Amino acid sequence: MAVGSAFKLAVLKALKLEIASGKRSWKDVVELRSQNKSLPSGILQTWADGSYLTLQTLAALMISISDNTATDTLINLVGKQKIESISPRNRPFLTTRELFVLKGKENRDLLKRYQTGNETQRRATLKELTKKPLPNVSDFEGVNPVALDVEWFFTASELCGLMEEVADLPLMSINPGVANSQDWQKVAFKGGSEPGVLNMTTWLQAKNGKNYCVVATWNNSNAPVEQSKFIGLYTGIIAQLARSK
Repeated sequence: MAVGSAFKLAVLKALKLEIASGKRSWKDVVELRSQNKSLPSGILQTWADGSYLTLQTLAALMISISDNTATDTLINLVGKQKIESISPRNRPFLTTRELFVLKGKENRDLLKRYQTGNETQRRATLKELTKKPLPNVSDFEGVNPVALDVEWFFTASELCGLMEEVADLPLMSINPGVANSQDWQKVAFKGGSEPGVLNMTTWLQAKNGKNYCVVATWNNSNAPVEQSKFIGLYTGIIAQLARSK
């Protein structure tokens, strides 16, 4: 199913592997470039080109506030090929900027070509996108779902597998989602959404050491999903786990 920004767990895993191999360090500094700037969520799209950020800061922003510009900076740093080896279903692996441009109102021809193309043709279409400006953020406010077949796709099992790989990183606990951190030894969270898509993925470690992973995804290609209903049900599941552990 389409999971929105929960895909950023795969980007984080790819980065973590490069750091573990010694190729990179969390302290490495990266320059913010205009070609990596995307639309919100996030804050870095408003920062000046040429600003410097550590990999740790970029990763923390990508996960805790789902910063899309931080995400695209990291995707282009580690390389799509590396991330595609982690998530071969998502080929080519889209940046958030590419997704926004494809789904922008002015680019329906490119979107159609991408939808109907094979992998090679899709990669060629993505190269054309580099010449296109970012759409206005208003294009994506209060709209019905657009092309949910152009997204990032993961199963619940795959998301839990990614969570298991990255949950130990301190940055994963900055935003605990809907879980009450005081009920658990450790909480790691990442969610994702766009019109018609909603995902919540939470990794929980009980105080007795037992681990849980709770994933819920809702796709509706015809109308925006009912977020309050979804979040209420999901919160109830985690609260029940907290009471029963």
